[in-house]
Amino acid sequence: MTAFSGIARDYDDLWLLTDGYRDWMLAKTLGHLRMRKNSKFADLGGGTGMFAHLLKLGVPLDSDAICVDPSDAMLLNAGQYRGLQTYCESAETFAQRQVPLDRILIKESIHHVRNRQSFWKKISSSLRPDGRVLVVTRPSLPELPLFKRGMTAFSESQPELDILLEEIAASSLSSVTNTEAYYVEMPKERWYAMLRARFMSSLAGFTSGEIEQGILEIDGQLDGNQIRFTDHLFFVVIEHESK
Repeated sequence: MTAFSGIARDYDDLWLLTDGYRDWMLAKTLGHLRMRKNSKFADLGGGTGMFAHLLKLGVPLDSDAICVDPSDAMLLNAGQYRGLQTYCESAETFAQRQVPLDRILIKESIHHVRNRQSFWKKISSSLRPDGRVLVVTRPSLPELPLFKRGMTAFSESQPELDILLEEIAASSLSSVTNTEAYYVEMPKERWYAMLRARFMSSLAGFTSGEIEQGILEIDGQLDGNQIRFTDHLFFVVIEHESK
């Protein structure tokens, strides 16, 4: 994936919506994954490896951690985290390896998986007994303050939740969806800087001029110097169906 190559070094900071956002996301992820000691887990679409590293630190005893991402620029940053194994490939390619795993995280990247029916079947085969997958994703029409064309691009790339759940169920996996919300307030200029950096992959196709036009569109709809919105996320917990 080349969409993030230019911002790989700063990617983690770009997605830091507020000072407490990362800790909130980590706590929710650990809670829904129910990490166990000495687990083998993988973060698919894990980018810089930062989140896989934090998950590893959050487990009581040592666990084998894997970070998978198709961007070599992103994975260069993962080298700073000791004990983190990396694979420079897509989630779909990694799933074909059939690596036995206890926990799998797919955080804000399921929209990059094109053949999800085949993907879920591979994941089902690689999960160990009592294994668990956590997909963190957003509604196709989030409250994020995007310009009209930017929202359309996001919506077109994002699988609808009901379709995603149907695909999961067709692969002998069961799921439970939890909706979490985080209130965000930040200076407008910080949000605009994130848009200019194209911090979301759906913005990668826009030119600088189109981004600036989009910022003007957003700015014309908002009063004051602050951006305020609630970030709603789906935490989909996936396990083998009970026999």
